[in-house]
Amino acid sequence: MKPLVASLFAAGIALGVHAAQGEETIAVLDLRSRAHPVVAAEVSDRVRETVRRMLPAARIVDRESDGDFVLTGKVSHGGLGYRAWLELRDRNGEVLKKASATASSRRELVEAAEVATADILRARQEASGAFAISLPAVPAPSEPAQDGLNLDADSGVLVAYDRARRIETHGRDSPEDAAAAWRRVADMPGQNPFREMAISRAQQWEAYAAGRRAVDGQLARDIARLRRVLPLGSLTDSAKIELLVRFAALHGFDKVSPLVALLPSAALRERAELSLDCEVREAHACLQLARIADAAKDAKEAQEFLDRACAAGGADACAEAGDRWLSGDARDPARAISALQRGCDSSNAAACVRLARAYEEGDGTAPNAKAGTDLREKACAAGDGKSCRRLAGVSDEPGHIADLLRKGCDGGDSMSCALASREPAIVQRQLQEAAAAATKAPPTVKPAKATDTAPAKPPLPSSPKTEIEPPPRDRTAVGVSMIAFGAVAGAAALMVSTDGDSRRSSRSGRDLTAGSETSAISGRTVLGVAIGGAALISTVAGLAVLFSKPDAPDGTKVAVGVSPGGVAVAGRFP
Repeated sequence: MKPLVASLFAAGIALGVHAAQGEETIAVLDLRSRAHPVVAAEVSDRVRETVRRMLPAARIVDRESDGDFVLTGKVSHGGLGYRAWLELRDRNGEVLKKASATASSRRELVEAAEVATADILRARQEASGAFAISLPAVPAPSEPAQDGLNLDADSGVLVAYDRARRIETHGRDSPEDAAAAWRRVADMPGQNPFREMAISRAQQWEAYAAGRRAVDGQLARDIARLRRVLPLGSLTDSAKIELLVRFAALHGFDKVSPLVALLPSAALRERAELSLDCEVREAHACLQLARIADAAKDAKEAQEFLDRACAAGGADACAEAGDRWLSGDARDPARAISALQRGCDSSNAAACVRLARAYEEGDGTAPNAKAGTDLREKACAAGDGKSCRRLAGVSDEPGHIADLLRKGCDGGDSMSCALASREPAIVQRQLQEAAAAATKAPPTVKPAKATDTAPAKPPLPSSPKTEIEPPPRDRTAVGVSMIAFGAVAGAAALMVSTDGDSRRSSRSGRDLTAGSETSAISGRTVLGVAIGGAALISTVAGLAVLFSKPDAPDGTKVAVGVSPGGVAVAGRFP
């Protein structure tokens, strides 16, 4: 963006701001940035230049203690590029106005920061009573004194008075006509009890008409500026959307739609529409903007839009916002509890469940079992089946347990469905045992200190004895038995194999395509291989038992099974 365009753009954002009357002191502090101090310095210089240009009568200082107002902020770099946050505080530390600027490059960020600074100064001047583009209040009709209505008044005055009252009912749309009607009443000759009131009413409607003309003129100028600026390729998408949002806030959201059509792409137009809808507290729009920020890897902006969606009444957004505030680097338990409570109050099951967990586990708040139970009841009523099952585990009434399990099953909890068909007393015992096992706290480990003495080592536990540990004689018998079993199994495998070979030899030269004979040969082959494998494993295991000594109290126990489909071995080898 060229300097001339940047100046025009900043002037357009200011929307008719005038310099503050009288000398004020504004402390403009250097913007903070750990990762990008050079960029922060460039932005800080541009912010100071903007303040000097827009407030030529103000005194600019760089120490917070010397200023009537303090302008400060920070710079970061994230998924959407560079971003600057600015805020204006008064002497007491109260934040008067915030603004942000987003850009894809350092140069664009400096120019966008100029725009944000102009917006903040405009808000400060409006708050301090400077000129603001807004209509004065529509004059309210006042009833005349009763003693003024007498027959001595000129009849022409009474007719003019009645006509002026009828015209001013449409004064909002035609303030000049209302002012002229009351001027005629004030100028009527003769006995005129309405003269003073008519003069006052005429002045009020003239002031309203002047304000209306100023607003209409400013609206025309702002529309002309945006028509020139919005199609520019050098202006970031975020800056264009911020322009439209500010325009809508000042002139009305009904006047911004034709300007949205000037945006160069359909995706940007859709995002602008979402931003405008979010400004008027449409929760679904704020939630979609949070999804867009997530896709851009901008967690901070996503969290901001989730909070706005929650504040606009989006219970699902409250549950997600609260869960995010309890995790990650930006952990804020107080904001998490507030968001989850808002969502749970709106009967959102996920928010109630997450808040219940926070109280049950002491996550971000003091543990409170009763509060957790109450929240589980709300979650169950909102359709969370698992919460219904947990409540069934702490109930002492079989009938209530059955009702809770039915609710849990209706809420999609398959375990509740399985338990609902069983005896309530058995279910109660099982659920209580499961709950006790789940809530059993692990032993805490006291951190070591330099002054702590080393704890005495506990005596080593005695080696456990098992009933399956065989004595030495039994080990010899087991080993011999397994070797014998292996020999017998090996002989059987040899016989099966030899029988198959002899059958194949006797059928040489015959038709070997018969299905039954082929399948029989294949079955004997598989059986022979299986028995042979069992023989080998049994022999090896027996030799291991005979020639090894157990090192541990656990004895050797090996089980071997043979079936036509394979061999199964189970146990512990030495």
